[in-house]
Amino acid sequence: MLLTTEIKPAMQGKAFSPETKIKTRQELQSQLAYIRESKKEHRYSPAVVKLYDLALSYVEDAELHAQRGGRSAWVMGIWDAPLMYALDIVPISLTELGRLGSNDAMTVAEDYFQLPKETCSMVASVLGEWYLRRNHTVKDVIVFNASCEPLNIGWELIAAEGYNVHRIETVNRPRDNDPERLAQHVHFLADELADLAIRLTGKPVDLERVAYEIERTNRILGKVRQILNLRIDNPLYIRSLATMFLLMGSGHYFGKPEQYEAVLDLLIEELKVADYIASPRGKVVPLAWVGGRGQEFGVYKTVDDCGGAILAWSTPNSYTHDWPQVKNPLESIALHILGKTGGHVIGSPVHRFKPIEQLIKTYGAKGILFYSYVGCSFAGIHQEIQRDHFQKLGIRSIGLEGSFQVGPPSGQLLTRVRAFVEMLS
Repeated sequence: MLLTTEIKPAMQGKAFSPETKIKTRQELQSQLAYIRESKKEHRYSPAVVKLYDLALSYVEDAELHAQRGGRSAWVMGIWDAPLMYALDIVPISLTELGRLGSNDAMTVAEDYFQLPKETCSMVASVLGEWYLRRNHTVKDVIVFNASCEPLNIGWELIAAEGYNVHRIETVNRPRDNDPERLAQHVHFLADELADLAIRLTGKPVDLERVAYEIERTNRILGKVRQILNLRIDNPLYIRSLATMFLLMGSGHYFGKPEQYEAVLDLLIEELKVADYIASPRGKVVPLAWVGGRGQEFGVYKTVDDCGGAILAWSTPNSYTHDWPQVKNPLESIALHILGKTGGHVIGSPVHRFKPIEQLIKTYGAKGILFYSYVGCSFAGIHQEIQRDHFQKLGIRSIGLEGSFQVGPPSGQLLTRVRAFVEMLS
């Protein structure tokens, strides 16, 4: 669904008017409603409007690409871009199912797949939505076996509905960082990626093309870092929800690499000359977000509306370092996945301590919002280990559990977020 917005004269340098009507939670009942509201709030920024246009058209255009004879595949949307684009496959991040989905997805998960109500909301929502879309969406699904056991069961259930599930065996990075063991893990994962390419296309991947795509990824990540650094001095020019979409786009480019990079270039130019946008509360509380890229967009809106700004992000879409470049570009991808240079880390949450500490220092965050999905014991354990570590360092934090499926966040969740930000003000 592609929405169009008239670009009106710049609102740079103006605080948000107290007379401006702020939409209530009751009025914003879905993720799409929050996106449309945020798009209107950013009408002074052609770049942010174009970013949202890319996000809103992403899945539909990728499915249309497949219908016209191209290749698309559902992916995690984290490490996939260089390999998928090298194979001429448009990657569709499965996290999009949480915001474009139907209210019926959870009902299908419970009634058709017989999932218990306490099942992770991400697993239930994804399964239900794929079932509802089974007759018109792409059928290739590319997954890691190491994600979590509930998802592994989910892959089996959806395969029975006609989806082609391509599993990647992977490993967890050793806690002791033993270089010999890490090298073995990298070689193993690189071989798995090479095998995946053959399973998808029937032939080996062009390694030069993979290397080219890694170079493009690093160029894009450099621009993302530049935007986030410019945002430190003008945090509300790009509000928290729009920044989350900016980061998510760095993992898949919304299926349109050239257009996404053009948005980054435009946003950099805007931020260089933009006047300061003041907070309605008078000052901005810098915050860090750690964990899943929450689907309950009202949390982001509440943070902004009560004087906060999420400046530091530790999410699956890592942007703080370039991807490593080694002789075999498939090993570069494996090194990034395993977190050799601070990228996406599989395994123990202790590997994230130092990178998060550095983010807090770089962006001056006064507190941390730890976010996980309801029913996800995997993320819940990680959250408690990390919260304990940062509590000992004297950094305040709050643990949030949200839902993955379509719908507004609970009033209780927003009240807790509001109280946490106001406590730090």
